[in-house]
Amino acid sequence: MIDESPVGIAGSTPPAEGPPDIDLRAVDGRLPGRRGLATRQRLLAATASLLETTGYRDLKVVEVAREAGTSPATFYQYFPDAESAVLVLAAELTEAWHDELATLVADGDWIGNPDGAARHASEGFLDFWTAHRAVLGVLDLASTEGDERFRDLRTRLLNGPTAAMVDVAVASGAAGDPMAAAGVLVAMLAHVSNHQVGLERWGVDRSALVATMAGVLRRTLVA
Repeated sequence: MIDESPVGIAGSTPPAEGPPDIDLRAVDGRLPGRRGLATRQRLLAATASLLETTGYRDLKVVEVAREAGTSPATFYQYFPDAESAVLVLAAELTEAWHDELATLVADGDWIGNPDGAARHASEGFLDFWTAHRAVLGVLDLASTEGDERFRDLRTRLLNGPTAAMVDVAVASGAAGDPMAAAGVLVAMLAHVSNHQVGLERWGVDRSALVATMAGVLRRTLVA
């Protein structure tokens, strides 16, 4: 039988470890207990699953609850609406990958093997967008529409690799403004990765995308 009363008294059960900016409290301000956190996570997983086939604007609370095997009433204990659940998914993804995306760039040997470093970063971006396409699509859409909550998350997500590319450009003595170069390159990686499926439908395979993006990174970041 599914637990439908997971919220404990505030302070009685410490919240599960998670990204520092993620608010784990229920809608009424209380901290969920262990089973409550499991229910919350099940609702988030159901939201993510439905985003693979359902448009962001068309997502319904009743469908999320059904997918999670619970009720709309339980959903509303944790999130005021479907958009709020999507925002939490985006926040969790941002916190989990902020440093990882930076590492894709920072770990490369840009001096000894710049071609390999550029290819590693390019493949990493494509893999990341492929694995999280649904949530990242919402992040891009809502940011473009001017939603500052999603825009701030997107900015934070891409700040890591941008800063890492600035460091590479400075260390290698690349021509031009390092920040401008890094900003343009990260925007390119994100945009191309987001449109990978469409480009493949035009006959551009993944290897060609990786080679092209890596070439641009290599020529821009390394003197």
